Amino acid sequence: MIVSLINKFMKSHLPLFAFVFVILISCSEKGANSEKRAYTNDFTEVGQVKLEIDSLSDFNFPEFQVIQEGEKDLLLVMNKVNFSFDFYDLASGERLKRTAIQKDEKYPIPALYGFWYHNADSIFLFRQMLLNSITLINGEGEIVTQYSPQKIDRSSPQAMMKSMVNHYSRSTNPTLYDDGKLYFSDMTLNGFLSSSEAMEEFRPAVLVDLESNEVQVLDHFRMPDYYRGKTWPMDMGNYSRIKQSNQWVYAWAGMDSILVYDENMDLIKSVNAKSEFAKPLKFTSGSNLPKDIQVQERVSQTTYSYIFHDPYREVYYRFVNIGRDMDESDSEDQFPHLKNDFSIIVLDKDFNILTEKRFPGKIHYPYKSFVGEKGLYLSRTNPFYEGLNEDEVVYDVLEFR
Repeated sequence: MIVSLINKFMKSHLPLFAFVFVILISCSEKGANSEKRAYTNDFTEVGQVKLEIDSLSDFNFPEFQVIQEGEKDLLLVMNKVNFSFDFYDLASGERLKRTAIQKDEKYPIPALYGFWYHNADSIFLFRQMLLNSITLINGEGEIVTQYSPQKIDRSSPQAMMKSMVNHYSRSTNPTLYDDGKLYFSDMTLNGFLSSSEAMEEFRPAVLVDLESNEVQVLDHFRMPDYYRGKTWPMDMGNYSRIKQSNQWVYAWAGMDSILVYDENMDLIKSVNAKSEFAKPLKFTSGSNLPKDIQVQERVSQTTYSYIFHDPYREVYYRFVNIGRDMDESDSEDQFPHLKNDFSIIVLDKDFNILTEKRFPGKIHYPYKSFVGEKGLYLSRTNPFYEGLNEDEVVYDVLEFR
């Protein structure tokens, strides 16, 4: 009798129970998502700065570094057109000085590639794909000395390629100087994503000991396990890294997580730093793919570009390239991915996500960004920006609050 009454009650009220259950689950999920994305901090635009460009400069600013002289924030730009260093005041936009890099027959510099400013009397210049002819110049642009620690195996073209170091040494992933050593990031010339064997052999971290004039490959430091056993295009092998205090922070193009290492390059932890726009990556297997497939997969995938630290606000910025549908002109454009929207994930000093802000494409050039005392500087030099002016470089200054 009791069982019969219960069954009748359940049958008559089941739709109501189902409705209430769905509402509760929906509210629970909504609440969880809202809590996850209910950020209290955001970027605030605090101004613009315009740097005037003359006929002896390249408005693209291929290599640069923010430095401090006295109480001023300066943007130091390697001027490859004029073979000089240009110093810009980030408060006024004025170019304060231009220091020519002196020529010296004893220490030839065939071409400028990358640099690292250590202090007013020590600037290191690096050659592309070589660890030889590392040049140290002083504040007057005079060559102090050169270092050539690399031994090149010239027994065969293959051996030569294997012995070279295709180091980054770019503004987004600079070579760093610390305590008599230069820390390089290697990309190799041997296609380290092409096979499991190549991935196993690849060593991303290389240092040069300037006192002993020796090259040291950090054998225990290897690429993440995440990449192994999968097929990847070359772009997915890009990574960005910074040194903060006694820790190294690595962010790989295809990985949601950030990897944190100690000063000896031993892994401390893997931190989830996933973009809310990220989706599972899908790439076509095989080499020599048609260009339209390569371009389509490049622009349609959401990937990560680089990470850097903001010491004034004690946060990290991780840049995200947001995937989109391919358009008709992408195959002809040189850098079609610069049309994509991008976002910036902000993490606190413990790598907790504080916010993620999306920016429209075709305006800023994300890879030309940097941090100063006033905030995050985003360059309006995107080649697809309709307001592009080659006589000046305009930065929007955003402060994270």
